[in-house]
Amino acid sequence: MKILKVNMTEGKIDSMPVPEGKVLGGRGMIDHLMTEYGSATAHPLSPEALFVAAVGILGGTAAPNAHRISVGGKSPLTGGIKEANAGGIAAHKLGRLGIQAIMVDGTSDEWKVLKVDANGASLEPAGDVVGMKNYEACDKLRERYGDKVGIIIIGRAGEMKLCNSTVAITDPEGRPARHCARGGVGAIMGAKGLKAVVVDDKDGKLRKPVNEEAFKAAVKECAEAIRTGDFTEAFHTYGTPMFIDADNERGSLPTYNHRQGSFEDEKRLKVNANALQETNNARVGNTGCGHTCMPGCVIQCSPMFFDKDGNYVTSGFEYETICMLGPNLGVDDLDAIARMDRACDEYGLDTIETGCTIGVLNDAGLFEFGDAARAESLIEEIAQGTPLGRIVGSGTAHAAKVLGIDRVPAVKGQGIPAHAARTSKGWAIAYTSNPQGADHTAGVVLDEPLSKEGQVERGRQAQILMTAFDCTGLCMFTFLNEAFGILTSLINSLTGSNLSEDDYVQMGKDTLKQERAFNLKAGIGPEADRLPDWMRTEPLPPMNEAFDVPQEEVDDFWNF
Repeated sequence: MKILKVNMTEGKIDSMPVPEGKVLGGRGMIDHLMTEYGSATAHPLSPEALFVAAVGILGGTAAPNAHRISVGGKSPLTGGIKEANAGGIAAHKLGRLGIQAIMVDGTSDEWKVLKVDANGASLEPAGDVVGMKNYEACDKLRERYGDKVGIIIIGRAGEMKLCNSTVAITDPEGRPARHCARGGVGAIMGAKGLKAVVVDDKDGKLRKPVNEEAFKAAVKECAEAIRTGDFTEAFHTYGTPMFIDADNERGSLPTYNHRQGSFEDEKRLKVNANALQETNNARVGNTGCGHTCMPGCVIQCSPMFFDKDGNYVTSGFEYETICMLGPNLGVDDLDAIARMDRACDEYGLDTIETGCTIGVLNDAGLFEFGDAARAESLIEEIAQGTPLGRIVGSGTAHAAKVLGIDRVPAVKGQGIPAHAARTSKGWAIAYTSNPQGADHTAGVVLDEPLSKEGQVERGRQAQILMTAFDCTGLCMFTFLNEAFGILTSLINSLTGSNLSEDDYVQMGKDTLKQERAFNLKAGIGPEADRLPDWMRTEPLPPMNEAFDVPQEEVDDFWNF
């Protein structure tokens, strides 16, 4: 496996092997390249800064659910290290071409497309796809390069280098509906003058494991573990929208800009998983769930949405999106929420940060809760690049600073996602300590959500294991992050390594500490590891809980 090196200033493309003796992929590969070749003090949008796309350790193989792609660099939103990952088809195709990562530096004066195939890689003029909406741009790129290619692309927000911009990945149907979304990664890519990466694996092949028989057996065991998992059937049937009711019951559904932890029943019942399924059933005769976002997916949990005429609107219509653009804004109209999701897909915007930012505008008198039309118009303003649109497109913390708002639901500059920190206290430890800012996937903790006892240790262990998992390319909904035997068998038989279960856990610890070290060099110290003060003093209805884990315990997180 190799690493492509692309210098946009000189238009030069080279490669180097993955370092011998190291097991690197996904988040771990980004951290390695950022540490070895990046700069913690460079401006995130400067020519010296790196943009990295990395395949997971298991990418490009027959392993199920193992083809997520990670992108990252130094975040313009947080000022620290950033990795964001998504499904789609690009990682599988890059792996089939023997490419573990693409590392980009420099900047081009003209927009370029990086074409990658079995014959190598080349930079080509982006042409008329610049300025297009993502769906149309991907159609144009497939006309140019073939209808089987995988596409990694930025939208209008990335072109404008906005801090809330994403990198979109096409799904098996060619739709740019999967997003490496958080931290402004689209701006990092856009600052390079790189509009898209097009991957053609027509002459590629599955990676050859070092021990083929052992790998085949590990793949079979992995697939069976996923297929028979406790949550697989529920995810396949309902997708993540089922969390609307679950979080609402726990009082952890962010509503009205994090002022409530539940949505009134008459409104919630219009936007939950049952409402989504009933709407789709009435319009197209199926629930819209059961769609796959990547090759080899056993679960198939991606929810789609169709309009009143039966036309496709969006896929990847996930819980976080529905909550942050729905209840958090007081919006109970699934059609409006789906239109906002599609607009975010088209322009390359993180739905979590977008919903969080629009919610904050309520405090400035620029948005009224429940006004879906206003929320939609604000997203359009981002794409148009109006002064207010640029402010909203710069993320929650930046917008709050410009507008003079002090009640800011963000950590390290990144908006808090759709699991309320005051009533999910273990989850909140990941929000505070994660080097990348408040992130819903950094370390999921569901045990004793209202207790302040033992949450730092729970959060620490969850985050270590998820960090290691983010290196593999596996989807978190496989719930295999503690299946150490399966994970080490897959990795060892593929790469020839000899990882023990302890080694695997240590990979998570080392990766986290590497990110921490980068942030310290970037000027982000321990004082950033905290929730907003108002979350300690403002109880969240209906549970009427504030965040009360002592800060000295939170500060102890890094003692491992």
